[in-house]
Amino acid sequence: MTNFKPHIIPTIAALAASAALTPHQAQAQSGGTRSYPSTQAPASTAPLPAATGGRAKYEPEGNGVYHGASLPNTWDASGLRTQLQQYQQYAGKRLSVVTWFASTYTNGRMTSWHNEYLGPLTRVRDAGALSLIKFSVQDSNFGATKKMAGLKEITLGVYDAYFQEAADAVKQFGGPVFISINHEMNGTWEPFSEAYDGSQGPAPKVTAADFVSAWKHIVDIFRQRGANNAAFVWSPNVPDVGPVPFTKYYPGDDYVDWIGASFYSGNPIENLDLIYRTYAARKPIFITEWATGEDKNKYYVGFPGEAKWVDSFFKALDTRYPRVKAISWFQWDKRQYGESNYQLQRDPGQQQVYSADIKNPRYLDSAGNNGGTASTGIETARLEVAPREVVLNEVAPVERPKAVPPPQAPPVARIKLQIVPREQVRTER
Repeated sequence: MTNFKPHIIPTIAALAASAALTPHQAQAQSGGTRSYPSTQAPASTAPLPAATGGRAKYEPEGNGVYHGASLPNTWDASGLRTQLQQYQQYAGKRLSVVTWFASTYTNGRMTSWHNEYLGPLTRVRDAGALSLIKFSVQDSNFGATKKMAGLKEITLGVYDAYFQEAADAVKQFGGPVFISINHEMNGTWEPFSEAYDGSQGPAPKVTAADFVSAWKHIVDIFRQRGANNAAFVWSPNVPDVGPVPFTKYYPGDDYVDWIGASFYSGNPIENLDLIYRTYAARKPIFITEWATGEDKNKYYVGFPGEAKWVDSFFKALDTRYPRVKAISWFQWDKRQYGESNYQLQRDPGQQQVYSADIKNPRYLDSAGNNGGTASTGIETARLEVAPREVVLNEVAPVERPKAVPPPQAPPVARIKLQIVPREQVRTER
């Protein structure tokens, strides 16, 4: 049975308003979830795979699962503190992961990881949690600016200075950090997707192979710069959307630490089977976004309601999907952008069920504590990566890919990185 949650295309008025968005508003419109088509997974009684390798980077021991949420404001200390306290009140347990968004450009200006992203990394760590950074190559306000770091240009080295600075900032931070590059790449709404539908405006045509090449190039730069405290999370939408399956975008086991997934209530729980069967034997699974929306009429036939769907999700993790080792609820209200209110407290029934299920001690309440079942090894991981002094003018050579443009291609202009102070805006993102 096929069910369709229509992709929301911005109105002309919304597009006009986007030109004046603050960085915080732009991120809310660009980052995060979309409305997805959903196909019910075929029933299967075949056993699901068990893990065949050792623990992945920052994977909790035993049956521990990171308890996470995506929070809209990580850009000032008081805002983050308030949100953490509120979510703990709603959920009844502290967070061990905080998800937030980053991009190469914001309102047409190239970002600086030292100036803009070290702050959130440090604040989240000081709160006892790990960061999952969902990084995208397009402007956080792409609908208005049409700015992005092209996948082909990334592979050719045009943006090497940018990613070297990013890697140096992560290395300076020194603690464990999850980074997801260009999440939901198999969707039709992202300009870095082969299946992009043009809904955010024109973008260069790319292929899944371009995505893979750019991913590998970025990861290679992080490794060459010594930013080994980054764990890379490859995170498609589940289920597939459009003609190109998520498997075509996979960079390979050597370039991925965790498998991610965006998974919303337009799907029956068993729709997780395909990505789980494909990768769970080799990699832990991180549900990088999950939540329920408001319009149940657009969900699959037989949708049981928010509370029962949330309860079924937790029961499936406890019984059917033991390799899911991290979850992050999408705690955003995006109604002003033509989408839904995904906040946990929106539905009292789902909040009550969530709060009851998350009490299970396997769901970690901080980065270094999983309720007493086993140690995550996070503190040890921190000690292995020593902070370094920032040298902004230092640019180490980065090995170029063997593939080169055809002889007739014009010379490629390189981006000269310029670090400028960020605007003093209280709610920057």
